Amino acid sequence: MKIVSDVIADFLEEQDIKVVFGIIGSANSYMFDSIAKKGFTEIVYVHHEQAAVMAAAAYFRVSGKISAALVTAGPGAINAMTGVVSNWADSIPVIILSGQESTKYMQQHKHLRMIGTQGFYAAEMVKDITKYSKAVMNEQDVLYEMQKALDTAISGRPGPVWLDIPFDIQSKPVDVENLRKLEPVTAAAEDLKINDLVSLIQASKRPLILGGHGIKLSNSKQQFRQLVKKMQIPTLLTWSSIDVLPEDEPCYFGRSGIYGQRRANFVVQNCDLLVVLGSRLALPQTGYNIENYAPNAKIVMVNNDPNELEKHARYDLKIYANVKDVITSLLEADVEVPNISEWMQYCTNCKANYPTAEKHHKDTEYDNSYVFFDEVSDLLQDDHIIVAGMGTAMASSHQAIKIKKDQTMFTSNGLGEMGWGLPSLVGASFASQDRPLLCLMSDGSMMMNLQELQTIINYKIPVKIVIFNNDGYLFIKHTQKMLFKGNFVGVDQKTGIEMPQFKKIADAFGFKYFNNNNNSLQEFLDSDEASFYEFFMDPEQPLTPKVKGILTKDGIVAPPIEEMSPLLDIEKVKETMLIGLNPLSNKIRDL
Repeated sequence: MKIVSDVIADFLEEQDIKVVFGIIGSANSYMFDSIAKKGFTEIVYVHHEQAAVMAAAAYFRVSGKISAALVTAGPGAINAMTGVVSNWADSIPVIILSGQESTKYMQQHKHLRMIGTQGFYAAEMVKDITKYSKAVMNEQDVLYEMQKALDTAISGRPGPVWLDIPFDIQSKPVDVENLRKLEPVTAAAEDLKINDLVSLIQASKRPLILGGHGIKLSNSKQQFRQLVKKMQIPTLLTWSSIDVLPEDEPCYFGRSGIYGQRRANFVVQNCDLLVVLGSRLALPQTGYNIENYAPNAKIVMVNNDPNELEKHARYDLKIYANVKDVITSLLEADVEVPNISEWMQYCTNCKANYPTAEKHHKDTEYDNSYVFFDEVSDLLQDDHIIVAGMGTAMASSHQAIKIKKDQTMFTSNGLGEMGWGLPSLVGASFASQDRPLLCLMSDGSMMMNLQELQTIINYKIPVKIVIFNNDGYLFIKHTQKMLFKGNFVGVDQKTGIEMPQFKKIADAFGFKYFNNNNNSLQEFLDSDEASFYEFFMDPEQPLTPKVKGILTKDGIVAPPIEEMSPLLDIEKVKETMLIGLNPLSNKIRDL
């Protein structure tokens, strides 16, 4: 005989789940005790439940192996939910195990606002932000629910799952052999429509592949690289798949979107066939008018979420499948790609004519974040893990960094929550296998989960943290410039939000401190200690190039994505657009 919490610990071992993250409380204490006694799964103790879920997700992003977050009832469960929404948005599988008040109170108090001392119906609250959530009210169901949660988390489009386990259930004795178990289900075969896809490729003059996050989620990074080399078709990546191809891949021409690269936006706007592998074509990717995105192209959408396939009427071929299966089938197929040498030369010219670090980045009084990433790219090791937080750290890095073949880089693309970086760094470190770690943070985001600096010190993680100091919230400053003519409110020290002296923060937690006024990047990167590098920059530095909406008396005009600010000379745009100028190109210059 074992108790339920022992069954949970055994399940983690059987599934080779070696690391979980959490904070202990009264309501989840049996689970912590059983896992700790068993010793197979390491519990990483963080300082906020939000951080536990974010760290578990980062562990998966680096290792490809699922992890879990252990949280307690009431406020512990509430704290976890920001991380859950983030994982829901980015399709990251994580198991959340929450403690709960005893079943006695869940039944007696079900008509009341609160359960027992601190409890609320967590499993009900998170239904809309998880793939599966359940309160385990019968001890005989614990193994079944653990199996179902794991299977649901990793099947189809991945995502977070949540099991709420009452305090008394955790300690109930059970006969393990007679526990209810999940019956395996055979998945139905999918129609990959490979012949239709091959026909479109062979009829195209300007084909383009767009690789998305689904490539990483389906563990098909290496197969995708083989496909690009086989097909020799120009390829772009989304931000969430930034590390799928290295910068020196000849067929790779950058990352497109509202905050994308000029070269990539010109390429996607001029293609006549766009094959989307594992991307949901979110608004930051397409701009705010899908009709102006790749306007002359047929679009092939490969996705394992049927709702995404129906999102836009623009899709000419919809393939409901795991992207890995489609890539594998294309590798096996006999595809005669037409002669596209002129199209390839066009893409190559775009890459040469529109470098990432532009003139306006360099001609500045202050050090510029885009130039920083252009330079630091050459200094990073070939296997660096790069965790990018929000704000300047995300926008500048994803536009300007040059990824090497064996590097890993990721951020929170869907939710984009401030405070994401430090917890994710913790999770990445436990999956890193001693690879070097670089964390990119903006000053505002640093303040949202600052407590995890102590977790980094506690576990002796030799990370390098870059802090972009722009005196507050740079993204919102630009928003207020557009909407309110620069009437700043709550975005910097003068208007109510003050950042600390980060050197004092470094000293307080035990980090070594460097900055761009007194130290070189190489000196910082060569440090063998956990270190800060504070990058002082223009408090109002433009985050450009960007597709910027233009405020008019009739509302905001959204330009097509080839029109990035600072706007190019109209003749330059006309020269680069093979399909001709969009009517909005002249209009936005007249506003």
